[in-house]
Amino acid sequence: MTHALNFALAALAAALLTGCGTLSRDDGGQAPSPRTDAPKTTPPGAPAAPVFESKIVSLPFRVDVSFSDGALAKLRETNAGMGVAADYYGAPKDPGMEGLDPDLGIWLGGEMKTIDAGNRSLTLKGQVDAARVAREVSGDARVKVMVFPVRAYAAEATVTCTEFDEYLSIAVETGATVRCTLVGE
Repeated sequence: MTHALNFALAALAAALLTGCGTLSRDDGGQAPSPRTDAPKTTPPGAPAAPVFESKIVSLPFRVDVSFSDGALAKLRETNAGMGVAADYYGAPKDPGMEGLDPDLGIWLGGEMKTIDAGNRSLTLKGQVDAARVAREVSGDARVKVMVFPVRAYAAEATVTCTEFDEYLSIAVETGATVRCTLVGE
């Protein structure tokens, strides 16, 4: 350690003797103005931040929507359609980061389709930015599927549907199942 300290002191002395930090005699004793157009660099010894380009992946999955007889009758009576929405999200690696959704954490995007009332299956795209998931999400991306009446207030007030909330990879394997009933059924 003493050898390394002596070497560092010798290098500092050499720099001072060669004029490092002195004013040039040719400029009249004036210090040169600082350059403002110098390129910005990462400080020595600091690791460069990894660059993540966006990489959109699609993991399509099936959503099965079913209705009780009472809910289906109410939807047809009011001529209501059904909205099927999916929010893609994940738990943040840094829980203190700014801009987190209070319910979902890191919101990764979403999609919505409108369908006619009736038992049916549909496919959602399941698109997320895999680079962002790798950079910001702890674990895998999740999906929350919600189904709800649209275009008819009477149906919105009386028909309720379960939600599907699971890892996106599981939704791809098993599909999502949502059941709609009358409130109180």
